[in-house]
Amino acid sequence: MSIRNTLLIGCLVAGSTFAFSEAASAQAYSFKIASTSYSQPLTQIESFIGGKKVETVRYTLGSVDRLHDGLLYSSYGDRVINLKNSKTTLKKVEDSPLRITKYKNAYYVLTISALNEFSLTKYTLDFKKIGQTKRFVGHGRDMIVTGDKLYVLANNMRTETNSVEIHTFDTKHFTSLHLEKIKPMIFAFHFRHTVNELKIYGNKTEAGEELSIASYDLKKQQGKIVLTSKQPVMWVNETKALSPTKDLVFNMYSMLEVDQKTKQVRVLYSSKQALIDYAYDSKTKMYHVLEGNYETSNYRVKTLNSHFKPVDDYKFQSIGRLMPFQVL
Repeated sequence: MSIRNTLLIGCLVAGSTFAFSEAASAQAYSFKIASTSYSQPLTQIESFIGGKKVETVRYTLGSVDRLHDGLLYSSYGDRVINLKNSKTTLKKVEDSPLRITKYKNAYYVLTISALNEFSLTKYTLDFKKIGQTKRFVGHGRDMIVTGDKLYVLANNMRTETNSVEIHTFDTKHFTSLHLEKIKPMIFAFHFRHTVNELKIYGNKTEAGEELSIASYDLKKQQGKIVLTSKQPVMWVNETKALSPTKDLVFNMYSMLEVDQKTKQVRVLYSSKQALIDYAYDSKTKMYHVLEGNYETSNYRVKTLNSHFKPVDDYKFQSIGRLMPFQVL
């Protein structure tokens, strides 16, 4: 056999091997979809590998829109399931929990208790109430517990114009330690703890829904807006660090890259459908994005590579009026 033919066969084999490994990798994509019913007590988590459903687990709890830290619950009800202990045992908490956070040997629960009012309650790890529920002014949006302090992000709607506020409490009795207004931000969706600061994501004005980011210094107890952009955002659900200076901002409209150093904001991914949730697979470095059209009940999970380019597309239609709310 000639050297030329040998090299040609070698290239074909190498190419076939590469193609096979790519195909095998594509088939190995795995994710889970959590869906809930708003008409009956039913929530299910479906597992998919290579686009094929391999398992379905059902829970007797409906209207669920929260699945964090192994807890399944609804911001419309007062029941929670600890997925790590049991899929059938329902525990009772204060009505309308927005965030349940485990810290040391207790659960801290942020709830909406009335119009423009949030409440804080502490529970044992078996959800037995500790002390009294305390209520405060403001529409609670998010909660972080760290360093024996509890921080609540709230939108106060009693002022002439909406104001964004950071509340600081102790974790023992929910004693108010500090209240900081983030001016001139008028609405906030989400905040994140990064070393010695809280990063707040919201809107600076009502018109245009432009992205606004503020920083709250935990030591100085001072907040200020550090970045504004013409890029619109709606319901910022999650953020994470892509690098020491760049953040990923996930919202209903798009996935954005925010460069804190250059103050530049660029779109990494967007869709004609609403972006509902995403999950990042650190092993494959892939992003699984749940998106959909609520009116037609058509949904899909787009798999994006590390450059946020679509590499796979799983389409599905909700069955039995189940609405997907999270991808895992």
